[in-house]
Parts: sequence; C-alpha cells; structure tokens
Amino acid sequence: MLRATFLIVVVLVIAGSMRPALAEFEIQESTIDPGETQLQYRGAWHRGLPASGAIEGIDLSTDPGDAPLKQSQDFEIQYSPTTFWLVALTHVFDEPAGEYFRLNSIEFESQFELITREGDGLGLAVQGGTEQPVFQVREEADPEVAIGPIVELSKWNYTLVLNPLFFKEIGDKNEQEGFGFDYGWQWRKELFGERLWLAVEMFGEIEDMANAGPFDLQQHSIGPAFYYTFGKEDDFDDELYEVDRKSKELTVSAGLQFGLTKATSDVALKIFIGYEFD
Repeated sequence: MLRATFLIVVVLVIAGSMRPALAEFEIQESTIDPGETQLQYRGAWHRGLPASGAIEGIDLSTDPGDAPLKQSQDFEIQYSPTTFWLVALTHVFDEPAGEYFRLNSIEFESQFELITREGDGLGLAVQGGTEQPVFQVREEADPEVAIGPIVELSKWNYTLVLNPLFFKEIGDKNEQEGFGFDYGWQWRKELFGERLWLAVEMFGEIEDMANAGPFDLQQHSIGPAFYYTFGKEDDFDDELYEVDRKSKELTVSAGLQFGLTKATSDVALKIFIGYEFD
C-alpha cells in the first residue's frame, strides 16, 4: 500500500515538473540500489557538424539556440533514498556551433522502479524531471518537461535497454504543436562477471511529432561503446556482524556515434565516468 501510494505521488510530481531526462548519449538503467550515491561525468565531442539550416529547417541566424553542438559536458549527482526511488541533479555545459562554451541548464530528474530485474528477465521503471535554461540561454530556449519508461530485457548475458521519452517545451520561444520524442537504446554483451560490457547504442530526437518532417532532417546516430567497472559488486558476508557490504565502483566508458542523417554530426566521441558509493 505504501509503495502504491508513493508511486502515485511520484508520477504526479513527474508529470508536473519533467524534463528530457535523456541527456546527450545517456543510457539510464532501471535498477535502483538503496542508499547509493553516484557521481557521473558525461562528455561528447562532435565532428562534421550539419550545415546551417539542416536541423528541422531552422535558420541559425535567427535561432542560435538550435545550433548543432560542438561539445557537451554533463556533471551529475544521483542519490537513491529507497529501494525504488532515485533523484538526480545535473549541470549541463555545452558549446553550440558559432557560440562559446557555457553553462546551458540545470536539470532535476526523478526515477521510480516498478519491476526489479534480477538476472535474466524484465526490469521496468519510469523517469522524468525538469530542465531549466540559465543565464543567456533563457533568452534562446524554453524550459522542457518529459516523461518515459525505462525497459530492460536480459537473457544469457545479453541485455537490451530502452529509454524512450516524450517531451514538451513550455514557453513562447518554440513552435512545437505536439510533443517531441527522444530515444536511446543499448544492446550489450556482458563479460567477466559483468565487469566488461560491449555495446551497440543508438540515439535520436524528433523535435515535434506533429511536424516530424523527413527522416533526413531529424537527428539519429548509432555506434559502438564499451563499459568497464572496477570493483564490480564485490559483496561478501561478514560472519561476525552478519551484514552484506559492497565495495565502491568506478565505471569508465568510451564510444563513437555515427550520424545517420544530414541533420546529425558525422561522428561524435562520447566519454562516461561514474563513481558509486554507499
């Protein structure tokens, strides 16, 4: 009963204050570990940027906030108060084409786990939050809200993770008629006791599903990545105190994304560093 009541409250909060929780090239997992804090860094560098006007037909001279990114740097802290609830705060820095490196926005995210995946099987969660532009970016972009499920399917050391998100820009600076759609998915092979992941990942965005336009004017990319975790869940039983302890974990990742449309950069290098502790 308590968990059901909490779910209703969280869904209402998410629905009222959401953001595209899918940051650039981020895959969010459904599993939540109680009492855990995680520090994350996500960086991306783009080469072969799309020509001016290639993204959804936008004129960058009048819409500088929609310029393609040369780089982005996210710094995030996550905390799990319970076995089924996670909150996160993110500072987003970026450098659009023709602009300078800047603090773009501050994001608050929340995640609620519905089905816990244990080994093979299904994991399910819902995520959402709010993104607030800061400083000069407030003059170029509106706040955004979003919500979507996190789905995990695992079998024989293979795992598929789906991160679809529906988002809406709130304000008068955009021309959205419907909802936008962000997505990311990851298919990975887990090796060495899940310490090493070899993955294929794909990301994309449709700014306005009511006016999606041609596929070639949308942003879609795909590419390989690896993840390696040091200190991967080295749990052990303490016979004296009869408690379980988990070591700290450091995860590093690198990958490439190759653009599939003319509105997407030709190639992007992405880096992830995550440090987890109780």
